[in-house]
Formats: sequence, structure tokens, C-alpha cells
Amino acid sequence: MEDRLKPASPILIRVKDSEIRFSSTFVIGRDPDCDLQMADHRVSRKHVTIEFDGASWTIRDMGSVNGTYVNGVRIKEERLRGDSEIQLGGRGPVLSVFVQDEDSPSQAAPQTTPTAFSSETQIMQHYFTKGKTGETGDRTRMFMRAFERAHKERSRKYVVAIGVALCLLIASGSIILYQKNKINKLRSTAENIFYSMKSMELQIAKMEEVALSRADQAQLNELAEKRAKLKEMGKDYEIFVKDLGIYKGLSEEDRIIFRMARLFGECDIIIPRSFLKEVTNYINKWKSTDRLRSALLRAKSKGYSAAIEKVMSRNNLPPHYFFLALQESGFNDRAVGLHTRYGYAKGVWQFIAVTAHKYGLEPGPLYETASYDPLDDRFNFEKATAAAGKYLKDLNDTEAQASGLLVMASYNWGENNVIPIIEKMPENPRERNFWHLLASKNIPRETYDYVLYIFSASVICENPGLFGFENIECPAFNAR
Repeated sequence: MEDRLKPASPILIRVKDSEIRFSSTFVIGRDPDCDLQMADHRVSRKHVTIEFDGASWTIRDMGSVNGTYVNGVRIKEERLRGDSEIQLGGRGPVLSVFVQDEDSPSQAAPQTTPTAFSSETQIMQHYFTKGKTGETGDRTRMFMRAFERAHKERSRKYVVAIGVALCLLIASGSIILYQKNKINKLRSTAENIFYSMKSMELQIAKMEEVALSRADQAQLNELAEKRAKLKEMGKDYEIFVKDLGIYKGLSEEDRIIFRMARLFGECDIIIPRSFLKEVTNYINKWKSTDRLRSALLRAKSKGYSAAIEKVMSRNNLPPHYFFLALQESGFNDRAVGLHTRYGYAKGVWQFIAVTAHKYGLEPGPLYETASYDPLDDRFNFEKATAAAGKYLKDLNDTEAQASGLLVMASYNWGENNVIPIIEKMPENPRERNFWHLLASKNIPRETYDYVLYIFSASVICENPGLFGFENIECPAFNAR
């Protein structure tokens, strides 16, 4: 018998007071050609597509400017089940979506907004009047059957009991809807708080740069106090996110991934859940090699971790950029990279000659050869680490807008490649992050691997035993 895709379960979209039903793929956006047009400036011309793949409905963001949120969580792609709330943009229009369950009658539709009743009589008329037209849900039919039995028995007490039960049902439905909207608003508030802190961080960094150029110690002291207050705000934000339940239901491994993303300047409210799986994939890749253990032993024997932490702290950066050097060279202080059109990258931080010179390092006379050169500052760990701190700070405070994953991508891919792409994004930390980079251009696999290897190594060293690494010794960073 010929295989056939089963027909699409109907999907119901509620926009304000209107209801639209679809049974095949459709597009929502501001463009007149869209199947469902939304005349709102926060909606992109083609914002999302909702597709039926023969088994289920899936919503996909079409590279919208303001993002797509399903039940308060920002997504790129998400499978839709039952009742869902879709918001087009952070503060854009909200759509109520219902996917008909395969096992439910095809005509069933959810009651996502409780009907207001002024008396039990109205409740009875609404639910139990014979000959009533219109669609009814499973719960409604259940109560109708119960009422009919009570009516046949002519027992007033059953009628009253069912009426009271319906009142409680409607009241609880209203409370649930209220709580859901409240949680969504709190999530939006948390996201706004996070990006307000990132904007403040960038402003302080720019003011520090000016104060340093003027040698204005009084202003530097004042800015140091502001940074201390910002750090306290970060602790309050962490408590707020915990109380909000963002991490509820996550494993301890996933919680560490979320916290590490926040440490590197990414908002944990909008991190795609698919990122968790990808990080886990790269953690498993580390397990297939001895590279991590060997590099950590080498760094420990030479005292590199404390030196790197000190430099990163001085530049107000996470000490976990230690793992960038690990990925670059494995802490081999005589490392020489492959030849590129920019020459050879050398040293622990793998600077090319032109970038090294820009940050105060003098390439040696053998800079054009694949050779170790004791006269080349790139092979001087202390000098090269100081230069790396300045370079990472510049990337963080300007182009990358305090997104650590973008900083890593810029460091690897090269400022002549990734920075022009980043500069085309809106100049604010909310719109400049790794997820936007992935959406805007297919970055090289090498750079994608580079970022994920660094990030996953940082995650592993938060709790090596938890991730199955019993035989490695990680640096104990104080700064968080």
C-alpha cells in the first residue's frame, strides 16, 4: 500500500477577537503577501512560518529583527503542542495558538479565554441549553453529560454541585491565565534588566577609557564604585531569575551551561534550548581526546591560570578566557600556527604579526618563518597575555557589545571577517549576540567549533566530575 502523509491536524490562531484556522503551512508577517498579515512595526515583513511536516506543526523564526517568543521563551524553531502563546517581537502582538490533538475530535477547540458570567443561571444556559450551536470542548461535553444525568434524576443538589464546580473551573482558569501572563511579564522584565546592566557596563567601560587617557584617578575611583554596584545588581538579578523559575526542571549540567552563558554576557532568558544539546555534544568531543587534560597540566606546571586570571580581572573580563588560550595553543608557549595570508600566528595566544604590533608586541626577525624566535614578544607569555587582555577588552567593549561568544568568534575568524558583519547589527547588546551572528551568515565551521570548544571546556571545569572528567584538575577561579 502506498505510504501517505497523514492530513494536517487543524491549527487555530486567535488574534484579538478573530479566529483563523489553517490546515497547511502558512507565513505570518507584515508583508501583504503573508497568509496572516500583522500591521505592527515590531513585526518583520516575513516574521515566522508555521509548517506541518506530516507529523506535527513547527514554528520557525524567519530571521526577524525583534525575535519570536513561544510561551515567553525566545526561539528559532519550536514544535507546537496544544495551547501556545506566540509573541512577535519582545513587546509585539500576541497570538493564541491551538493545535488539535490527534486523539481529540477534529471539531474541538480550546477555551483559552474564560467567558465572564454574572450568575450560575448564565453558566447553565451557556453550557447546558439543548440545541446550543457552536463548537464545544472536551471538558464542556463532560459537564453536559453530567448535567443530563442529574436532570434525569431531577436532583437539584447535583445541578447546584455542577454549577459550583463550573464556577470553580472558570475561576481557576482565570487565575492560571493571570499567572501565565504575569510570568511572561516577569520574564520580559528580567530580560530588560539584564540588557540594562549590559548597557551600563559598556557605558562604564567607555568612560574608563576616557579617564585612563586623561589619567583622571578621581573619575577612575568613581567608576570603580559604579562597577561594584553593577556587580551587586548582577547578584540581585541572579536571585530574581532563580525565583522566577527559569532554571526549574533543568539538570545541574544544564544549569551550569546557563550560568556560564550569563558569565560570558549572554542573557539566559533567551538562550535557545538547542544550545544546551550542542554544548553537551562538544563536552563529549572533549572526552574523545586527551587534549584538555594535557593542556591543563601544562598550564598548571607553568602557573599560567593565576597570571591569566589577574590580567582578565584587570580588564573586567571573565577569567574563563583562559580557555581561549587553551584552544589556541594548548598552552604551548612555542606554538606556531599554519601559514595564512596574514603570516604565521605565534605564541600561547597565537597573535599574527600585525595584531601583535597593534597591541604593543614586537614580532622578531623570524616573523615570516614557521620558527620559534626568542626575540619575538609573542613568545613572551607575560607580554603576550597582557596584550591579549587589551585585545579581548577592545572586542568586548566595542564591536561585540559585551557578548563573550562574539568576542571568541571575532578572535578566531579575524576582525576583517566577522567585525564588518557585527557592525551591521544594531549597536546594542540586545541585538548583538552569537545567535544573531549565526542567523545573519554561515560562519566557518572552524569558528563555530572554536567557540563551542572554548565554551564547553569552561563548562566542564565548573564541575569536572559531574561531566565525567575524573582525571583532570581545573583552575580554581575566584572571580565570577
